[in-house]
Amino acid sequence: MIRVAIAGPPGMLRAGLEAVVREQPGLELIGTFESIEETPPADVLLTLETPDLEGLRAPVVLILAGAETVDIRLALRNGVRSVLPVNATSLEIGAAIRAVAAGLTAFRPADLEGRPGEASQLSPRELEVLGMLADGLANKEIAWRLGISEHTVKFHVTSILTRLNAASRAEAVAIGMRNGWITI
Repeated sequence: MIRVAIAGPPGMLRAGLEAVVREQPGLELIGTFESIEETPPADVLLTLETPDLEGLRAPVVLILAGAETVDIRLALRNGVRSVLPVNATSLEIGAAIRAVAAGLTAFRPADLEGRPGEASQLSPRELEVLGMLADGLANKEIAWRLGISEHTVKFHVTSILTRLNAASRAEAVAIGMRNGWITI
């Protein structure tokens, strides 16, 4: 059972999130609170406010109200593991909670595209190769899937390791996940 706390001002939005958590199998709502500071330890914190690191007692799923945007890199540093728009479906919210409880990050691809500084050090092809490394694929399988030579894949992997200052493929994947460049 995944224990979920909700933080945010009372109102329709918070009531809607409560209903979504209650209807999801495998999720247990441990309470709703007006601020993050009031929440007890939980497996996941579902919130309507951008958290600070201080007082954070669980990984965060942040629901953005209206046209609000968030710097993904800063959000990740502050414990946010998923950002969803206010119009996210109950299925999306449940999936994000489960992913975050499993130690993963869950962002929509559109949230990661076009943000200055996000993955700018890697080319689109390198990001694609990094994603395949995260899936555990060998160079030969990556080459086959992308329709390129194994030599070109090796070139991309070397470039990824160099640009990320990573000592291994696993470290490159870890950097990619920490920065939200790899979505699962």
